[in-house]
Amino acid sequence: MRTEPYQTWLITGASSGLGKAIAAAALTVNHRVIGTTRDVEKAESSYPEFASDGGIWVCLDPAQHDAYERFSEVAVDYNVDVLVNSAGYAFIGAVEDTSEEEIRAQMEVNFYGPLRAARACLPIMREKGSGHIILISSGAGIIARPARSTYAASKFGIEAIHESLSQEVKPFGIKVLIVEPGAFRTPFPGRQVFPSGDGLEKGYSNVYKDTPVEEMMALSKDMDAATKWIKGDPEKAARALVVAVDNGYAGYGFLRMPLGRDCVRVLEEKIAALQADLEATREVAMGTDVDVDEE
Repeated sequence: MRTEPYQTWLITGASSGLGKAIAAAALTVNHRVIGTTRDVEKAESSYPEFASDGGIWVCLDPAQHDAYERFSEVAVDYNVDVLVNSAGYAFIGAVEDTSEEEIRAQMEVNFYGPLRAARACLPIMREKGSGHIILISSGAGIIARPARSTYAASKFGIEAIHESLSQEVKPFGIKVLIVEPGAFRTPFPGRQVFPSGDGLEKGYSNVYKDTPVEEMMALSKDMDAATKWIKGDPEKAARALVVAVDNGYAGYGFLRMPLGRDCVRVLEEKIAALQADLEATREVAMGTDVDVDEE
């Protein structure tokens, strides 16, 4: 173990789930960890050893519109080296059953929250000529399943931001990593949100009975059966992430880091589907350029 803190990590959603596991793994190897939470008292109750292990709680809600200013203050005050955007939740519901208000709420947390934190940390990292911006995304950032459109949209969107960002900040010595976990044994599945309103008592309207929407809703709500198919170990995932970052200054050669066998299968499925679409439309695509003799 190092005798002095090596880096300062700022982790959103550090009081539970993967955020908590990542905080614990970083503290174990003597990094300094700043954990954000909407409720410090609740965080202290759910993760009592955080402070005694050297962690520092900061009351900060990434979904609030003043979060950028608050993140900027924290980044400067603690001289942040590594940002881990882990806070988030999943909204599960059919496109037709989902209100615009519910979509906006999902995007505030999963899209705008990480964006605010990343933008706020960049100046201090650029000044130092080093740093890591880490997004905890999801397999839903790769593929959109039925009834997961809003959640997937938030992850697709924020992954696009980070993919572009990785190219923008490379000249400044800042690295970007998109972590795509599959299903892990954390409280996250139990914090899913479903459509509400008249006719949506089951989370979906009757027209979607006996369709993939009903099937996904049943799977999402059956928490008793969840551990039968959720195989991911959050502590192993956290250790893998910390090792990747600790070795990062030597240069890790990937932008995306899938975690879990289920996420590997999802990634392979999406690659195969994209390849199949390309081959099916290649001839059409290649025939739509301006003819040479027309130029």
